[in-house]
Amino acid sequence: MLDFIPSKYYASIYYNILLLIVLLTVIHTLNNSGFRKKTFKFNNTFANILFFFLIIYIGLRPITIYFGDMGAYAKLFNNYKEGIFLFKSTDIAFYTLMQWLSNFVSVDVFFFLMTLLYLIPLYIATKRWFANYYYFAFLILVTSFSFWTYGTNGIRNGIATSLMILALSYQDKKLIMYALFALAYGFHSSMLLIIVLYFLTSLIKNIYFYFYFWGLSILLSLLMGSFWENFFASLGFGDEDKINTYFFNKEEFADQFSSTGFRWDFLLYSFTAVYAAWFFIKKKRFKDQYYLKMVKIYLMANAFWILVIRANFSNRFAYLSWFLMGIIIIYPLLKHVYWKNQFQIIGILILIYFSFTYIMNIFIY
Repeated sequence: MLDFIPSKYYASIYYNILLLIVLLTVIHTLNNSGFRKKTFKFNNTFANILFFFLIIYIGLRPITIYFGDMGAYAKLFNNYKEGIFLFKSTDIAFYTLMQWLSNFVSVDVFFFLMTLLYLIPLYIATKRWFANYYYFAFLILVTSFSFWTYGTNGIRNGIATSLMILALSYQDKKLIMYALFALAYGFHSSMLLIIVLYFLTSLIKNIYFYFYFWGLSILLSLLMGSFWENFFASLGFGDEDKINTYFFNKEEFADQFSSTGFRWDFLLYSFTAVYAAWFFIKKKRFKDQYYLKMVKIYLMANAFWILVIRANFSNRFAYLSWFLMGIIIIYPLLKHVYWKNQFQIIGILILIYFSFTYIMNIFIY
C-alpha cells in the first residue's frame, strides 16, 4: 500500500503525474512524425510505463474515505471473509468474484485485482485497434474526466465499462463479444442499456439519424425534463430506494453537487465527441464499421442522459456514454492520415482533452 502518500493529496498527485506524461507525449509528437521506428518504440515503451504506473498507483491506494465507495466495498469484502453472506440479486459476477476471492486474499489484494480488471481490458482493446499507436488511445482513455473516479469509487461500473470497450473491439468475433457483454452486465447491470443499444442501432442504418436524435434530446429535455425523469423511473433501473435517490430526492442530495439542474458544462463536454464524430463521418467520409457502431451507441446513450440530466448523480448516467468519448475522438486519427501534421495534432488534441479533466478535478471539484 502507498500509505506514505497523504490520502487527501492522492488524487491531486495522480493528476499532476498524468499532466507530466501528457506533456512529454506532446513534446514527442511535436518533434517527431508517425510511421517511424522511433515512434513505434515510443508507443510501446510509454504504453507500458503508463500501464504499470496506473496498476501501482491505483491498485495500491490506501483504503480511505477519500475514495468514496471503496470503504463500503472493503466492509462487504471483510463480511464475506468472516462468513457473513449477503445475497445480491444484481451484478452477480462482481459479488460472486468478491465472495470467492475473500476465501484466499486480503482486502488489499482484492482492490489490486480489481484494478487489473479495470485496466487490462482497455490495454488489450486499444492494442487490438491500433497496433502501432495504441499508447495514444490508451492515454486518452485514462485521461478522461471520470476515469479516476470509476477506478477508485464506482469500481463495479468502471470494470463493466472496460469490459464493454473490450467487447466492442471484438465485433469481428461475435461469440467473444457476446461473452464479454454478459460478463460486463454481470459486473454492473447498467451495461444492459449499452447491450440493448448495440442491437437496436442495427435497425436504423443511417448514421445521421442518431445525430438528429441527439440534438432533439436537448430540446425534449429542456421542454419536458420532469416527464422524462418520471417516465424512466417508472421503467425501473434498480431497487426502489435507488430510483428515488436518483430521480426524486433532489434537495436531500443537493449539497453533493457543484450545481444542479440542466448541466450545460457537461453537455458541452459531451458535444466534443459528437462534433468529432460528425466531422470525421460527414466531412472526412470515415466509414469504419467499428467506429460507426460506437458512435451510434454513444449518441443514443448520451441522449438518454440528456433526458434525465437533472436527476441526482446524473454523472452516473452520463458515464454510460462518457466511457466511449476518448475512443470516439481519437479513433479516426489513428486509423487514417488526413493532414501532414497529424501526429502533432494528436498530441495537442490529447492535451486539450486532458485539460478539461485536469481543470475540473484540480481547480473546481
